[in-house]
Amino acid sequence: MTSQTIPAASSVPGASGPGGDAFILRASNVTGTQEIPIEVDRATSVGAITESIAHRMSLPDDVAWGLRDDDSSAFLDDTRPIGDQVEPGAHVTAIPKTHLGAGIGCPGQAARDRV
Repeated sequence: MTSQTIPAASSVPGASGPGGDAFILRASNVTGTQEIPIEVDRATSVGAITESIAHRMSLPDDVAWGLRDDDSSAFLDDTRPIGDQVEPGAHVTAIPKTHLGAGIGCPGQAARDRV
């Protein structure tokens, strides 16, 4: 499997210009087949950055995406600024947000709740 790298960094809307509080991070999709550099402003929310990455990678629109910091394996909080969660040069992975449905609509759940 080959990796597609897009060499030029693009900015996330809201990223500051030269001399601002922006930095470059690298993002890949969950399969590792795409990797892109992206310029982000430290104050931009992870949610906005995730949307931009998903769009640039042509990831499915009908899936909720999140970011995981590859160094710590931590899932990033969509509502907090990226600069509070990763360092410049970090590598993040766009991953589908999944809910395994623990107890939601599972057969037999009502019986287990009564025990």
